[in-house]
Amino acid sequence: MLGINKSDLAGGARWMRDHFASWFATSWLYLIMWGVVAVAFTVLLYIDGKFSRSLAPDSVDPMSFQAMGWAYRFFAASFLMAAARCAIKGVKGGWVFTTLGVFASLIVCLHAFGFGFEALSDRREQAMALRDVSGVQEQSITDQRAFLEARKGQIDADLAAAIEPLNAEIFNLDNDGKLNEDLTRQMRDRRTALQDQAAADKRAIDEQIMALVIGGANARAETIETEADAQPWHPLFVGMAQVGYGLNATWEPSDKRIYISAIIFIIFWVLLAESLVIFLPERIYVMHLHDAAAAAPKEKSEPHVRAAETRKRRARQSRKIEEQAQGYLPAFKKALRYAEKTRWPVAGIAENAFPGGNMDYAITVLQKAGLVTEEEVKKVRREDQLPVPADSNRVDVIRPENLNGSTEVDDADDTSRPVTD
Repeated sequence: MLGINKSDLAGGARWMRDHFASWFATSWLYLIMWGVVAVAFTVLLYIDGKFSRSLAPDSVDPMSFQAMGWAYRFFAASFLMAAARCAIKGVKGGWVFTTLGVFASLIVCLHAFGFGFEALSDRREQAMALRDVSGVQEQSITDQRAFLEARKGQIDADLAAAIEPLNAEIFNLDNDGKLNEDLTRQMRDRRTALQDQAAADKRAIDEQIMALVIGGANARAETIETEADAQPWHPLFVGMAQVGYGLNATWEPSDKRIYISAIIFIIFWVLLAESLVIFLPERIYVMHLHDAAAAAPKEKSEPHVRAAETRKRRARQSRKIEEQAQGYLPAFKKALRYAEKTRWPVAGIAENAFPGGNMDYAITVLQKAGLVTEEEVKKVRREDQLPVPADSNRVDVIRPENLNGSTEVDDADDTSRPVTD
């Protein structure tokens, strides 16, 4: 089956059953959290660049301020990770990262606050500008209408002043007892002309007033439409300013109240974004270190390591001694048979059983391996009986059947002497 071991397949199946779900969820968790950090970091990096460039004076390249703002941002996002590594690895000086990181965090927070307040300032100026335009238009219409109304009153006053002498002259002409009808008619025609002119002037002024009224209504409608389209204040800020309606708030909050609500929102928005970039990477990094430590093989303490090495060394020595002892065991058995079936001295037994070898060393190795008993050693070394006087004329003859384990020895063999090669 393509050389696949069944035990490997069984092990893979067990891993899928016991560990795959945990591995998949953990991997997905890490991907999401690092993705959040990357998005927040990118946005705040853009804010740092924009705001830092605005701080540069005319005589300084704005890119220098932008580069420094980015340096602050990178350090603020990594100082807690460095401090955590120092603490976990036992490296001294972690307080340096923490101290500098606090200052860098304050700077980048002020960058974000400044950028947000600048955006709110534009909204506030836009809102105030729309209201100022509407107020100016309405005030201008009111002033013009008042002027025209005053002009109508002036026309009436001028007319009264002009026809008063004419009325008096007409009265005198009618009551002097003379026939002055032509002169009286002229005076009356002149008075009528003045009255007609005044009436015409007032009609013209009324038409102007009506035009102003219509224009003012149109202007107010345009202003309202412009304000509705512009939406200088976000509905969220307006809604925040309306919180507490019925207590100390009004349904139509002022620009000042809306502006304060917007500032509060920006502060929380910036603090949350900064927290994601500053604190979240350090926590994820610590989790990674913990996972790596859990996955690594457990390292034993130094005394345990030395003990394990000692055991391994002794095991190697034991195996070596066992191998040597197994090689010496046949010769020792031969020496034991010599000791039991002959009267050879120790030297003869050693020379015949261990030709070219050291019997004492072999016995030591066999004793360490536990392959021989103390009684057997005493027999081979003739320590279990009194010394036998040596007879130079005596020769021991070893028969093959006796060396093969037979316990019977002829009396004639006892008179023999050791055989040497």
